[in-house]
Parts: sequence; C-alpha cells; structure tokens
Amino acid sequence: MTVELRVLRTADELAVLPEFEGKIWGGGDDRVSVNMLVACLEEGGVAIGAFDGERIVGSVFGFRTFDPRVLHSHYMAVDPEYRRSGLGEQLKRRQAEWCVDNAVTAMRWTFDPLQLTNAHLNLNKLGAFGVTYHVNHYGALGGINGSLPSDRLTVQWELERPRPAFAESFVLDVPAVSPEQIAASAPEALHARLAVRDAMAPHLADGWKVTAVDRAERTYTLGR
Repeated sequence: MTVELRVLRTADELAVLPEFEGKIWGGGDDRVSVNMLVACLEEGGVAIGAFDGERIVGSVFGFRTFDPRVLHSHYMAVDPEYRRSGLGEQLKRRQAEWCVDNAVTAMRWTFDPLQLTNAHLNLNKLGAFGVTYHVNHYGALGGINGSLPSDRLTVQWELERPRPAFAESFVLDVPAVSPEQIAASAPEALHARLAVRDAMAPHLADGWKVTAVDRAERTYTLGR
C-alpha cells in the first residue's frame, strides 16, 4: 500500500473531507463543512488526509480546546477498503507528531464503547485511557449509528507523559453485538448499550479509568 499522508490547509485542499466523511458514516448533514474546517484550522487545529494517488482513503481532523495543551481529535475516517491495514493508527500517530511539533502534549477524542475494534486501537495500541462516559452525547446520529442513544467514551492520550499506574482494577463484560445490529438499532444493540452504560458510567464518575479492552473475551479493564 502506497498511501501519502498530507496536512491539509486551504479550502481547496479541505473540500474533499465533507464528502468523504459522509461516505464513511452515512446519516444526515452532521458532517463538518469546509468553512468550519477552515475556521478551526485558523485557530490552531489540524486536518490530515491519506491519499492513494489522488484518491482520499483516510482523514483525521482536530481542533484546540479550552486547555491549550490539548487537541480534541474530532474524527478519524478510513475507507472500508483500507481498514485492517494499519492506516488508522498511522493517521493518529501523524496527528500526534503534528501536536508535539505545535506545543500540544495531549489529545482527546470520543468513541462508541460498543465498537471494540476502535477501543483496541485507542486503548491497547495508542495507550490512551478512558476518562469520561457520556450518555447520548451527540443526540441522534443515524447512519452507521442507527437510532441508538449516542453514548460515547472520552479517551485521553498523553503524548509526553508515561501512562499512569493503577493500584486497583476490575473487568466488565460487553454483550455480543455487531456493527450491523448497531446500524439497524436491533434490540440486542440497545441491550448492549444500556448494559455497558450501567456498568461503566458510575465507575468513571467515581474516578476509575478505562485502561484496556479484550476483543476476543469482549471485556474492558478499568483501573484507579
């Protein structure tokens, strides 16, 4: 695979991102517009595209937060044909390099805790840890999210600090559910959503962090 990662800066360069975002997630008009991308980049954000020739096959976009040392990595999108190739990890690590070069020392983002492949990248490969559980964080999303409540886990990735050690740990189970069941808002998906919410949210509110995931066993490990 010969894919080039490019930092995108101008409106013309950014024009491919909304259409690509819509292709990946489907749904309605929640994609980030070009004018919003330009404004966020002007204030210190970053957008990176992955291109196979002139075809966009992946992207990440993030913006500055109220904490000047933290970038919120709003989304990462990878073309289905290029998944399981390591491209998602490459995009995140390239974004992290940009952060360090621009005096940003941590990244935050959200993901659906039912999506264990995303959890594996975020927790196990990158070394981020879950810090906050949000109930129906974005409201109705549609597309690959179906009509489920959009519960999300915020993770934080410290780029220049060692991962904290935890004296206590415990494991919680994630009921079996597929991306197809989530997109279809199947009863099994709603059951899984509520089960993870009930098990995870109170612990994070009490100071626990999500530290790892086991995709085969369908479990999360929490520590504090």
